[in-house]
Amino acid sequence: MSRFLDSRAAVVAQWTFEKLLWSPRTLVMAAVTLFPVALAVIFRIAAAAGLNVSFTGFGFFSVVTATVSFPFVAPMLALFYSSGIVIDEAEDGTLPYLITSPITRARLLAGKMVGSFALQVAIFLPSLVLCFYVAIAPSGFQEVGSRFPTLALDAGVAILGIAAYSGIFALLGTALRRPVLVGLIFVFGWQAAATYIPGFVRKLTVAHYLQSLLPHESLQGALSGLWGQRPSALAAVSVLLAISLVTHALAILA
Repeated sequence: MSRFLDSRAAVVAQWTFEKLLWSPRTLVMAAVTLFPVALAVIFRIAAAAGLNVSFTGFGFFSVVTATVSFPFVAPMLALFYSSGIVIDEAEDGTLPYLITSPITRARLLAGKMVGSFALQVAIFLPSLVLCFYVAIAPSGFQEVGSRFPTLALDAGVAILGIAAYSGIFALLGTALRRPVLVGLIFVFGWQAAATYIPGFVRKLTVAHYLQSLLPHESLQGALSGLWGQRPSALAAVSVLLAISLVTHALAILA
């Protein structure tokens, strides 16, 4: 780690982070990540107005996290950032200058991957935390304290999930000309359909392993348990780490 921080790859990572942070794309992605927070605000307004709300604050946070934040927001962040690691530079005309710079292509791509991943985490986690407090804080500090370990677990799962999605979409970005289209098909086509199909097919999705780690129950997670296909926490973490490492390595080799 110390070698990376002192290397030229670290400079590339910092440059990539800052470049993406101030890009117009980040405004769009920030709006996407704030969607769960907006839902939490609406929920609290409805509860304060005396409307018949069937969820507790934590129950609402659980539903939003299991059905919006992880299945939609996390993969969208990874898709629109990681898939453009190479294509963005090619479209901007800066790729020839980067590949002729005094740094190996492997370290160049590794630095860009680290910078992109860091930005995705920096965008996703504040939204997750803000949604948690908006939904639960009005219930009192005791409720917030008792539910905080769940938030910490969500954050850890989010980092694993974003890393796995980033690796897949970075590989698509280095191997295909239209990675965003293929990525959308993967997330909202293949992965969404495979979630409801019993058998081995479900194991070929990132969502399958994320659902087994999340402390919030969802329809997909319930089906996994019903069909006896929910992996153990150790197996899920191992698979997500393997997906991340292998796909990032293949992207660098590509």
